[in-house]
Amino acid sequence: MRQLYRLWPTVCVALAPGLASASVSTSCAASAMDVVVVGGGLAGLCATIEAAKRGAKVTIIDKEANLGGNSAKASSGMNGANTQAQRDQGITDSVEKFIEDTLSSGDGLAVVELVHTLAEQSRETHEWLKSLGLHLSDVVQLGGHSTARTHRFPPTPEGKPQPVGWTLVSGLRKILETELKDQVTIRTKSSFKELLIEDGRVMGLNFEHENGTEQLRGTVVLTAGGYANDHADSSLLDLHTPALAKLPTTNGPFATGDVIKALVKQEAGVKTTLMDKVQIHPTGFIEVKQPNFHTKFLAPEALRGSGGILLCHGKRFANELGRRDYLTEEMFKHCKPLFDKEENPLSAAMLLTEEAVEKYGSGAMGFYKFKGLVQDVGTVEAAAEAMGTSAEVLKKTLEDYNEAAERGQDKFGKKVFPVRFPSTAHLYVAFVTPTLHYCMGGLAINVRTEVLQCSKGNSGGHPKKPWKVRFGYPDADWHRTAEQARGGARGQWGGMYGILHGASGV
Repeated sequence: MRQLYRLWPTVCVALAPGLASASVSTSCAASAMDVVVVGGGLAGLCATIEAAKRGAKVTIIDKEANLGGNSAKASSGMNGANTQAQRDQGITDSVEKFIEDTLSSGDGLAVVELVHTLAEQSRETHEWLKSLGLHLSDVVQLGGHSTARTHRFPPTPEGKPQPVGWTLVSGLRKILETELKDQVTIRTKSSFKELLIEDGRVMGLNFEHENGTEQLRGTVVLTAGGYANDHADSSLLDLHTPALAKLPTTNGPFATGDVIKALVKQEAGVKTTLMDKVQIHPTGFIEVKQPNFHTKFLAPEALRGSGGILLCHGKRFANELGRRDYLTEEMFKHCKPLFDKEENPLSAAMLLTEEAVEKYGSGAMGFYKFKGLVQDVGTVEAAAEAMGTSAEVLKKTLEDYNEAAERGQDKFGKKVFPVRFPSTAHLYVAFVTPTLHYCMGGLAINVRTEVLQCSKGNSGGHPKKPWKVRFGYPDADWHRTAEQARGGARGQWGGMYGILHGASGV
């Protein structure tokens, strides 16, 4: 039986004054099988599908005009251990190695029980998606992993790329709109306002839309909360990690932590955790014509997993397949602003061969070229000119890289070399900068993903037992939500994050 994923509020708090007004439409008592999902990204879509397939009537709300969220932008892949796709490609992996890698990347902050849940159920999650017609059969090795376990969609037979996030979101959304249309109600342009809590039990929520405020009653599943583009007056970035708040971001404008803010404002007694742990992705694309534009396209980790290398002044400075925090730190140590102009962001050059482009997907590369994010430079001399460095320096760097690849390890500890850089290679150049990417903190949960409560009005206090909730089934494993079905609570999109907390995923 599947381990269920439930994000349950659990503390007794009265409704805020004034909300029981004429603008709030009061529903009849909900049936025992009503479910309300907050957030229309991959977590919310999976929660909705699983609940509906088990017989629940589900309403999914999202504040944007379309479902998808940041999940639709994901571009590297989804991790899994001991999957059929790995076995088909002769890749040796195990749940134990996945756990070890995740705990290592967590730097002592990961919750061991949640890491076990992530790794132990990763194979089943891939099988579940495959049963829905979504087979991530291409597997690569990315940063933080000891083997290849990041799964992606291969190109179509016609050679068309299938971006992993967009393809998953589109496929799951289609299921809601066709097969499950009688079970599921989709409410977009609808923003979560607060929980309905009666006699210490969560009974539903209030949400706001263009015509006012409305009430939905039922079991509540929270699958939203990321804040890596939060620059409002009440910014969670400014509050918890002000030093990072001015960095660019890969997140959409909707990533403003609304659910977390609303629960804290309501004094609902939720326990938050690790809110200062906002991940910096080392490689956000710089658009050379407007280098200081705040929102960046992600230069996905799969580019480096396919053979791309990083250079400052024509020289390598790190293991390109190292952890994201390590790479970011090394970039700040060794790199300078783009074209040495102080007004520009810190920059490294990413260099790829034609072989690396083919490994990644030439169709997707065509999009990056169209957007002006990748330059097709051809020769080593042209690449050096684009980077503003000496051709001799670049040639020596590539010679050293090839020699290290033959030895099987370089001075940075890199042991996996997806491609070589022969002198005749056709080359591509892009410029990248560290970029806010992922909120690893959020609402504290247990292994059943029940939201933990703390002392009223003290969200930093010690968590207590989960809140009581209204719940439809005594055996409610149809709540396959959120973190697992999206590919694991943390670490499933491209890299190894290692911290498994809350509903704040990007």
